[in-house]
Amino acid sequence: MHRFAMPCLAVAAALVSTPAAAQSVTLPDTIVFGTSHDALAEGLEAHCTEARSRVIDPPFLPGVEAEQLQIDCDGFAFMGEPRFAEFVIRDDSLEMIWILVDEDDEDRIIAAMREAYGEQGIEAGGMIAFPEHRTAWRFEPPEILFYSEALAPLMEAAIAADSSE
Repeated sequence: MHRFAMPCLAVAAALVSTPAAAQSVTLPDTIVFGTSHDALAEGLEAHCTEARSRVIDPPFLPGVEAEQLQIDCDGFAFMGEPRFAEFVIRDDSLEMIWILVDEDDEDRIIAAMREAYGEQGIEAGGMIAFPEHRTAWRFEPPEILFYSEALAPLMEAAIAADSSE
């Protein structure tokens, strides 16, 4: 079994068995950035009504040495509703998650993020970012971003540049 398989399987159990996790705006601790594509795909089987893996070419993440993959997941439980989620994998390591939401979720989700993270966030380039928590709300299209510690320097530089404009 791959060394990341157990944490990813724990993700599946936590998201399916815990209604609170599906209601929370925070990323469950059981989702582990760095998880391999295969382990992630296996762990997501219980959370997606349909899941598809695809190669992203050209890659949009920096530093891709081999390939960038993405698992598109329909039916991912987030903030009380099934959502479309994109799990972005760079060189066999989960680095970014986008969860698409509805426009009418904006006020509720931003309020939940501010409450969960204890801050207003930084408005930058069409988003409200919470860099300390490696997450953001994006206005267009409406979605939530979670990103890995490995991407944090790049994301924080972009947030800082966009917030100073």
